Amino acid sequence: GNDRIEEALGIRPFAEQPAAPAILRIEHIFGAHTELTEGGTPWLESGLHSLAALAAKLDELERLDDAGLRALIVSTGGGVTPAAPNPDGSRPQRPAFSRGPATIATSVLGTTELMYWLVDEPRALHRFYEVLADILIRYQRLIADAAGVKIAGYAWADDNCALFSPGLYAEFCLPLMRRVFAAFAPQPQDWRHQHSDSDMAHLLPLLATLDFTAVNLGPRIPAQAIRAALPHTEIQGQMAPFTLRNQPAAAIIAEVRRDFDAVGADGGLAVATAGSVAGGTSLAAIRTFMWAVQEYCRYDRRTS
Repeated sequence: GNDRIEEALGIRPFAEQPAAPAILRIEHIFGAHTELTEGGTPWLESGLHSLAALAAKLDELERLDDAGLRALIVSTGGGVTPAAPNPDGSRPQRPAFSRGPATIATSVLGTTELMYWLVDEPRALHRFYEVLADILIRYQRLIADAAGVKIAGYAWADDNCALFSPGLYAEFCLPLMRRVFAAFAPQPQDWRHQHSDSDMAHLLPLLATLDFTAVNLGPRIPAQAIRAALPHTEIQGQMAPFTLRNQPAAAIIAEVRRDFDAVGADGGLAVATAGSVAGGTSLAAIRTFMWAVQEYCRYDRRTS
């Protein structure tokens, strides 16, 4: 992959040797572990398989002071490279990022267990989400302090939110998201972002209550539906990644035009794929996509 990209673009964007993480992910803090499979990507798997194990892990995390949590975060070595201060000596402002509350929970607890426990063991899951909110906020502050930055804005990657009904999402996920936004994105101008490339249109009314700056949602959700629910939010791409990878040029061009014709006129659409560029996508397809954006997504031309 690097060889082909270097030939076309002059850069080698992908690391070619696996490296230990500089810091532990929030999922690792809660007991998840990473598994490697031949031909696959690193995958987070649950380390908690019972309510008793969950309760013990929460007890352990609640006892950690900031020094203990900091030591745990950097236990793999490396740590955080501090950013250069601003000319006036103040800390640069940066948005923070994590996976969202639904997806973190599937990695920490296991997807099947989570779905059962949300319904059958709500008290245990309420405690899990309360502790997760506490630790996540402390985790981000400790990392920001080590990096010499101030957090201003927050972004979620929450593909698995599609598994939650509106009622369960409102009960368990929204309170955590509101706490994190209150800590790190309290001002109207602060960046608030959600990525979720899954079929989660049923959650759009709930997401509308969070005043997102921008969203990157599932490719099967019509751009018009996102715009109707989130009228002041930038839509960052609805092109289906598999259209870009698998379909001929005419289909790629048609999908670019579809979204721009639907919602592009308000200036709140960034034409891109919904989620990612799928592995195996050809450079020819990407060039076709870029040509279509240049040709049909301009305000000085009429689309039809």
